[in-house]
Amino acid sequence: MSDQGTTRRGTNRRDVLEKLSIGSVTGGLAAVLGQRDIVHPVEARSVSDRSVFEFDETVDPNETFPQSVASGGPTESGVILWTRLSTEAADSDRPMGVQVAADDEFEAIVYEGTVPAERISSAHDNTVSVDLDGRLESNRFYFYRFIYDGVATRTGRCRTLPAPDESPDSLSVAVLTCQDYQNGYYGAYHHVAAEDVDFVVHLGDFVYESADGSYTAPNAGIADGRDFDLPSGEPLAESLADFRTLYRTYKRDELLQDGLERHTFVYGWDDHEVGNNRYWNYETGAPVLPDKNGGGQPSVATEFTANGIQAWIEYTPVRVEFDGSESTLHDQLELWRTVRFGDLLDLAVTDERLYRDGPPCEDGRRIFCTDEEAQGRTMLGSEQKRDFKRWVSESDAIWTVWANEVLTMPLTIGDGSNQVELFLDSWDGFQHERKELMQHVADADPQNFVALTGDLHASLAGYVKSGYGEIDRNQTDERVGIELMTPSVTSVNAADVVDFPGDWDEEALAHLAEKENEQLEFSNFHRHGYAVVEFSRDECTFTVYEVDKETNSRDAERTKLVQYSSPDGSTALYERDTRSDR
Repeated sequence: MSDQGTTRRGTNRRDVLEKLSIGSVTGGLAAVLGQRDIVHPVEARSVSDRSVFEFDETVDPNETFPQSVASGGPTESGVILWTRLSTEAADSDRPMGVQVAADDEFEAIVYEGTVPAERISSAHDNTVSVDLDGRLESNRFYFYRFIYDGVATRTGRCRTLPAPDESPDSLSVAVLTCQDYQNGYYGAYHHVAAEDVDFVVHLGDFVYESADGSYTAPNAGIADGRDFDLPSGEPLAESLADFRTLYRTYKRDELLQDGLERHTFVYGWDDHEVGNNRYWNYETGAPVLPDKNGGGQPSVATEFTANGIQAWIEYTPVRVEFDGSESTLHDQLELWRTVRFGDLLDLAVTDERLYRDGPPCEDGRRIFCTDEEAQGRTMLGSEQKRDFKRWVSESDAIWTVWANEVLTMPLTIGDGSNQVELFLDSWDGFQHERKELMQHVADADPQNFVALTGDLHASLAGYVKSGYGEIDRNQTDERVGIELMTPSVTSVNAADVVDFPGDWDEEALAHLAEKENEQLEFSNFHRHGYAVVEFSRDECTFTVYEVDKETNSRDAERTKLVQYSSPDGSTALYERDTRSDR
């Protein structure tokens, strides 16, 4: 699943600095993670005692499996299945059974095995991941369950990828991002569970590191019933126990469980899985967490980041590479990967946090600051950037799709010397690298290039270009693809945090954004929900759904907000449905 290629490291200054600096502070983050018992998905053993599959159908599984089940990391011949035992239920001498069937009644079981007792450990917070790669047939839905001490989980559904030589007529994905638990409720996940989609792509911020409402809207406070405390007593997660508490809390939500049980996910991450606006300091060889106490101190930020990464790996069924024996973090942990859906779609997932330089214009000057244009600034890092370029050049699918954390298109106000980039945490803060990458897309000329994007808590549709005049104001730029941004599930958007004047309604804000940014076809900064993107052999269709985040119920209202399509071989976007007038 990972596009490893040949030896990728060159000898430029950035490569040398990456190698030397990452381990420079108290052994570095690589040393901290390398010393830990990081959980890896297990291959279940063959069955020797069938009593492990016996269970009482009348027993509620919630006390034994409080976080239910989930699946992710699909391949053409398997998936990773995930669950967690409660502390009270875990028994160090008892194995766990896992069954996979072609039907939800488990009359046609296609695989069963046992997870040995020694692989169920408090050292991993009793999380269990089972890798079925090589066990299943391609391009199929399956049903699965875990069984432990006479109790079975609720039934989950998973899906394998089409084989590379298969030619699906179509494939659809739900796209999710930014779901702060304290900002609302997960009705969107219940609706996603009911969607007839093949997979879910999650673009990051699955959890937020806060327990004190740090990221809630002004004057709104924490949503009812969403209070919880971290073991450390701190407002933002620091310890491993803190980060595990976040995942345990989020994944106990029944509406969230609806979506996780029903679909197989392809996961990326963003900043809040560790800390807001995190980045890498190549001079100190350590991460920086600007919002956390001590987050600017290399040793402190290193420990916090290691804790966040470990919990993410434990609680996320994701197919990433981790090798604790490597000497640098960027060799130990590789989130970058490509996922192939037959000849229809080739998806790349990038890591846009672990390699990125710090923010430009740190003193707050934006109108006259040009740091964001600096040639040496990187978001992807040199090695991942080479992988990205190779992937674009070699992709021969109808749709070349980038699972992209932060906005690629510029979002600015004003013009000329008075132009201001509104979000320098996005690709606007890395303009030279953006131009380099998008010019490579233009040169490689894949059949169709689509960026699926999250992070901004808005829904947008627009055009990816080889440049936007940011480096050379007189340059002529071309469209190379389209960008489709999904709204946040719950996390605050512009309408939540800005007290707009009375005549600045939803349409007025969208009109201003689109007037100031010609690359935008559609924008909405007021609504929460999710998107569904369908890829056929003829077109790509992007549908945004608003879901009421104020209702903690499966009855939360869902409304189609907008729908756009883009034909095969085109970089044009066409609106299909009238925008909501709400």
